[in-house]
Amino acid sequence: MLRPLFMSAVMFPRRCFLSFQNIRRSLCTDKPWQEISVPVPWGQISGKWWGPTNVRPILCIHGWQDNCGTFDRLLPLLQKNVAFLAIDLPGHGCSSHLPLGMYYHFTNYIITIKSIIRHFNWPKISLMGHSLGGITSYTYTMLYPDNVDFVACIDGAKPMTRKRTILHLANEITKFVKNNDYAMTNVEPPSYTIEEIKKKIHAPNKGSVYLEFAHYIMERNIAPSKVNPGKYYFTRDPRLKSGELLTFSQSDLVEFAQNIKCPIFVIKARGGSYYEAKENFYEVLDVLKRSSVDCDFHYIEGTHHAHLNNPNDELAQLFRNFIQKHYYSEDRSIGSLDCIRL
Repeated sequence: MLRPLFMSAVMFPRRCFLSFQNIRRSLCTDKPWQEISVPVPWGQISGKWWGPTNVRPILCIHGWQDNCGTFDRLLPLLQKNVAFLAIDLPGHGCSSHLPLGMYYHFTNYIITIKSIIRHFNWPKISLMGHSLGGITSYTYTMLYPDNVDFVACIDGAKPMTRKRTILHLANEITKFVKNNDYAMTNVEPPSYTIEEIKKKIHAPNKGSVYLEFAHYIMERNIAPSKVNPGKYYFTRDPRLKSGELLTFSQSDLVEFAQNIKCPIFVIKARGGSYYEAKENFYEVLDVLKRSSVDCDFHYIEGTHHAHLNNPNDELAQLFRNFIQKHYYSEDRSIGSLDCIRL
């Protein structure tokens, strides 16, 4: 059986900014999480294990070009007797990049979930995701409804549909070829000051990540420049700039939503966007309200990253209520960190 390995110098991607001091701190008992690594065929998936190590965790998946630091402010506010495994997706944070020439297709994230399930020998999976992570969690549940005990989606659930699919595919593949050529050069990316990097993290999605919280994303996303001392560059894979290649139709998504029977928790940020015709989201939501044994939908105030900017008592309480109802409805003794260490 494969075993999770605590991070060492060999396991870190060469350009990950986590220092050995950070690693030691993460393993101290006063930290609510510990850094772990899960082996996968292309390298390793890095992440943080929060909470008890003797129960199966909720797998937490971040958004596009973010990393598991996006959950650092929310998870401490949730139940202390609940375990969470927040991961860095391939090409993000401290996880391995895919081999050169490979597109970061959406199915790679589904395969990542499958690899983690196999590694820990989980009989079922509990999922929580933000944005791309929410869409990934929802899609996994849609594909494997009998293997998910519950799913929570933060400002991202159903896959988006596009009116000009062919043009989108052509443009993204063209971008990929350019970004793959750049990745093959092994040239250091452009570097910036810390303040410039914070602004770059803050800018997308109408200033979604507040400047004062940008460091939660930044910690696992940058490395010091060797070309420009005192500056830093982004370590995430440049091929991620090419978007996902999902091609579900709205009619397919409406039909497949009927398969989702497990409890589903959906948060919609009032300051976020829909990225498609908003009626598509609500059409699927209406189906989920009929098919799921517990479709728990809420609006929250804030931006697309409200869970990072404002993980206040109200937001945390919504999560706690949902988790309390469903976390122990299944046997969680199999697939814990303690089990796999044996």
